[in-house]
Amino acid sequence: MEWEELLNLMEERKAKPDKSLYEHSLGAKKRAEALLSRISHPKELEDCLLLHVFLHDLGKLDDRFQEKLKGKRKKAPPHAFLGVKLASHFLHCDEPYKTIALLSILTHHSDLHGDLYQKEIDSGEKLVVNGKVISSPAELVFELREDAIDIESFGEYGLSPLEVRALYTLFNGLLRVSDWLESANLPADVYYLSSGENVKEAVLSYLSVRGFEPRDYQLYVLGRGGGYFRLPTGDGKTETSLLATPDKSSKVVYSLPTITTTEAMRKRFEEIFGRERVSFAHSLLFLSLYRRGELNSKLLHRYAMKPIFVSTIDQILLAFLNYPRFPVREFALRGSHWIIDEIHAYTPYTLSLILHGIDYATKYLGTKVTIMSATLPGPLAGELERLGLGELLPFSKVRERYSSRRRVTVKVREEGLLNALDEISAEKDKVLVVANTVSRAREIYEMLREKRDDVYLFHSRFAQKDKEKKMGLVEKIERGILVATQVVEVSLDIDYDVLYTETAPIDALIQRFGRVNRRGVKKGRAYIFQPEGRRPYLPYDKRAYEEASSLLGELEGIESELDLLRINDEFYDRIWDRYEAELRKSKLEKSLMRWKKAEKVLKTRDTFMSLPTVPRPFLDKAIDLAIEWDELSEEERLKATVFIIEHTVNVPIWTLEKYKHFNEDLYERFGVFGIELDYDSDVGLME
Repeated sequence: MEWEELLNLMEERKAKPDKSLYEHSLGAKKRAEALLSRISHPKELEDCLLLHVFLHDLGKLDDRFQEKLKGKRKKAPPHAFLGVKLASHFLHCDEPYKTIALLSILTHHSDLHGDLYQKEIDSGEKLVVNGKVISSPAELVFELREDAIDIESFGEYGLSPLEVRALYTLFNGLLRVSDWLESANLPADVYYLSSGENVKEAVLSYLSVRGFEPRDYQLYVLGRGGGYFRLPTGDGKTETSLLATPDKSSKVVYSLPTITTTEAMRKRFEEIFGRERVSFAHSLLFLSLYRRGELNSKLLHRYAMKPIFVSTIDQILLAFLNYPRFPVREFALRGSHWIIDEIHAYTPYTLSLILHGIDYATKYLGTKVTIMSATLPGPLAGELERLGLGELLPFSKVRERYSSRRRVTVKVREEGLLNALDEISAEKDKVLVVANTVSRAREIYEMLREKRDDVYLFHSRFAQKDKEKKMGLVEKIERGILVATQVVEVSLDIDYDVLYTETAPIDALIQRFGRVNRRGVKKGRAYIFQPEGRRPYLPYDKRAYEEASSLLGELEGIESELDLLRINDEFYDRIWDRYEAELRKSKLEKSLMRWKKAEKVLKTRDTFMSLPTVPRPFLDKAIDLAIEWDELSEEERLKATVFIIEHTVNVPIWTLEKYKHFNEDLYERFGVFGIELDYDSDVGLME
C-alpha cells in the first residue's frame, strides 16, 4: 500500500460514527504538535513523534471495526493490535525510536504486560480491509512485546533502562493525551500553560486583590525555580513557590501529603488561576467530583489535563511505580514546575521514593523541582543538593523571620496527659490537646466531656462523611478544647492559644507548636507530656521517639524559632541513617511493564498499614448493595458507590484481623472489608 492510497482509505473509513479516520488522526497530530511546542523533548525526534500519533489508529481500517461502529456487531479485535504492522510500513524512524514508537501505538489503550494480546497472537488475527488481508501483525507484536519486556536489550543502542523508559513515556504519553484531547474535541492549550500565560502575574494579582504586597524574598525567587527553601509557617510558602515558576514551564504540578490539604489548596488555586485552569487528584477524587457534579471530567483531573495540577504525592509516585496508565502521569511532569510541599511529613520509605523520583524527573523529563518546608532538616537539604537542587532562597534572607519569632514557650512534664485533665478543663483559652493514638485521644475526650460541653474530637478513625463534617467544625471552633491525633499536624488551618501534647518526634512536635499562636501576635504555651502504656513510643519508630525524648529539655530553652530549626537538625542528624538505608534502595521501575500492586504498596508503605472497612452499623446495607449490583440502575450504582465511600473507615491491620467480617461480594465489588465494631459519629470507630 502506498501513502496516497492509505490517506484515501483513512478518509473513507470512520474513526467514530461522525468522524473519518483521517480527520481524527490529523486532529490528534495537530494537538501533539501543539503539545510539543510547550513540552520538553529531543527536537530530532519530533517528526517521528508526530508521525506515530498520526498512524496510531490504523487498526480502525479493519472491516470488523467499521461494522461495530455501524452497530452490526458487538465486538471487533483490538485495533491497536491490528494496525501496528501497517503503521510500521510508513513509520520511517531510526532505531531504536521506531521500535519505541510502534510499542507506543501497540499500548495506547492497554498497558504492557507479559500476556498482552496473547489471544490475538495465538489466533493469528489479521487486518482485513474490504475482505482482503492487508497485514498479519502477530509476529511483529510478539517481537515488540518481548523487546519491551527485556528492556536491557536496548543497551545495544547505548540507552540505559531509564533512558528507554523516559523515551517510551514521551511517545506514549504524547499519543494518549493527544488522542484523548481530540476525542473530547478539546484544544491542546487546555493541557499546558500557554506561552502568554504567566503564573507569576496571576499570583501577584491574587495578593494585590487581598491587600498584600509581595515580600522581598518573594520577589527574589521570581522565575528561579527549582531548588529548596525554608520559610516559617504563615509567611507565604505557597505563593513564594508559585512565584518561582520559570517562564518556560509547561505546567505547575503541586504535591501535598494529605487529601485535606489537597482539597484546601485546590480551592485556593481555583481562586488564583480560575477553576477552568485547575485539575486535582487524590484517592477520593470520585467523591469530590460527584459532589461537584463533574464525574464526567474524571480523566481531565486524574491525569493532570489542565495547566495547574494539585494532588497528593501518591498520585505522582504512582507514575514512577508503573501504576496503570503511568506514561500519562509521567508525561505531565515533562517540562513542568513540580512543587513539593510539607516534605518533612513523610516517612523514610516515602521520602526515598520522592527523592528517587526527583532525580529521575530532573535528569530525564526536564522537570524543575521546588521543595519547601518550614522545618526542612539539614541532612535532607544536603541530599537535595546532591540531586542538584540548590538553595533557592538563601537562608540569610529569611533568618530574621525565624529569629524574631517565638510562638510558644515550652514546658516538659514528667507525667501523662490523663493527670492534667483538671488543668486542661480549667483553661479559659482555646486549647489543643494532641494524643499519639486514637484510643488515648478518645479516652481523654470522653473524660473531658464529663467536665465541659465545649470539647471536640478529631482523628483518623471517622467515616469519610463524618470526617469532612468534623474538619469543617474544627476549623470554625472559636473557643473550647479540641482533642486530636497527628491529623492536625499538616491537615488543618487552625490557630489555638495553648497546646497539651504527648512526646513525639521533634519535627512532629514543631508542627504541633505551629498550630498555636500561628500569627505570632499572642503568647502561646505548649506542654509536653509522657505517653503511657507498655509501648509508649507507638505509633512512632522506637529509636526516633527515644532520640526526641532526649532532646525535650532543649525545647524548654528556645528563644526563637531559629532554635527549633537547630534542634530539629540535631534530631535528624541522629536518625538520618534510617533514611540513608532507604535511599540506598533503588525504587524506580526501570521497566515498561505495568505494576498493579503500586497503589497497595503506597497505601501500606508505613510501619502501621491500614485497610478500608465498613463498620457494623452500615455493613448489612453495604453487603446488600454489593449483592444487588447487577440489578441496580446506573443511578443506583452511583449512589451505592458514594454510600460505600462515605461510610468507609481505614483501620490498622491488627484491628481488622481481630474483628474482620469478610464478604466476597463486598470485597470483589468495592474492595473493602466489613468490621464487627460499632461506630458513633461523635467518637468514631468503637475499638
